[in-house]
Amino acid sequence: MKAVNIIDNENVKIKEIQLRSIKPILFKTPFYDATMGPFESFSPYFLKITDDEGYSGECEFPGLCLDILKAIFLPILLTSSKMTYDMLYHRLYWGIRNEGFRGGAAMALGHLDRIFYDLFSRRKGIPVFRYLGSNNTEVNAYASGCGVNLKGAQLLEECLAFKENGYKTLKMKFCGFDTTITEDIKRIDFVRKAIGEDMELAVDANQCMNLDRALSFSKEAEAMSLAWIEEPIHSASLEEIKVLCANTFIPIAYGESERSEKVFPSIIEAGVRHLQPIAGHMLSIKEFLSIANLAEHKNLDLTAGGSSYYNAQFVSAAGKNALLEFLEPVVGLLDTITVAIPKVKKGQFILSEEPGLGVIINWEKLRKEKKNHQRCNLDLVTTANKNEEINNVIFF
Repeated sequence: MKAVNIIDNENVKIKEIQLRSIKPILFKTPFYDATMGPFESFSPYFLKITDDEGYSGECEFPGLCLDILKAIFLPILLTSSKMTYDMLYHRLYWGIRNEGFRGGAAMALGHLDRIFYDLFSRRKGIPVFRYLGSNNTEVNAYASGCGVNLKGAQLLEECLAFKENGYKTLKMKFCGFDTTITEDIKRIDFVRKAIGEDMELAVDANQCMNLDRALSFSKEAEAMSLAWIEEPIHSASLEEIKVLCANTFIPIAYGESERSEKVFPSIIEAGVRHLQPIAGHMLSIKEFLSIANLAEHKNLDLTAGGSSYYNAQFVSAAGKNALLEFLEPVVGLLDTITVAIPKVKKGQFILSEEPGLGVIINWEKLRKEKKNHQRCNLDLVTTANKNEEINNVIFF
């Protein structure tokens, strides 16, 4: 992965920024995991950045982070002179210091960083995975879904659909604050028998267990040939994670709740054998790929989730053994509002030679169908010292 630092020396000056959103697209079925839900609709924001040469990058941006965008990022982006991206990122990075490097501000910076990869690779006329030096046009994915609200025929139908679509691994949700271990095991056993032994099965508890419950569950689950148990207990409880990992041979997975690569050596030291950084949620793509290098060096498994259509390019650069999570019932809806998007076939994301991230939102169709919001709910943005208005920001 020698090309990880290629972005540092790109020269950039930002001339315009656009923020757009769409009206909610309802899920066919609400989605619940062990600790959150219902998730009932898809309504993302999209941030577009244009440089002084007329090249643009666009990607989704978390709606919960709009205050960070407004107060910290925009004044830096729109008042900085032309400089290397390394210098610009340095200003953005230290701009969020007081917000912390492990929360929403860090994720906001990671999403912003993705947009620059889109911009710079478009400037060169190549897809992001080529920009990063990867030749992997096929990215292996695993199916993710099976919300805890699905039971019986509905659960069976979704599992079998994933298998029919060619996925080799399925990750299901289980657990809950009001379920018992017996109920959890029964639910997992139902899915295991439905998909057969020729398909790997992973389970995700979304941190809902305490240590005692996790120890008991892992002992009960050892006969079920699980690929991994994801976030069984609180992700910050490293001492308890260490105890759990030492008392089960089932791989324990952590990492998707983290935002900085600096945490991952401690996770590994605790005994975690399956790393799950998310491109766009980490502080930068460089940090995401650094963790991928660490996993390869330590001979650990690596999977990555988040916005699969956008992140497929980065997982391609993370190596052929990396797996991309596809939470099809939720993030799959992006397919309904695009004119270009990576194809999903037989459990793989197929990358095209389209410049950039390969995802183009169909804004014209959304406008005609009146599904795009006319304006995002933000006030006029001003520079950090409040003395100069920034007028080249467009909120749709």
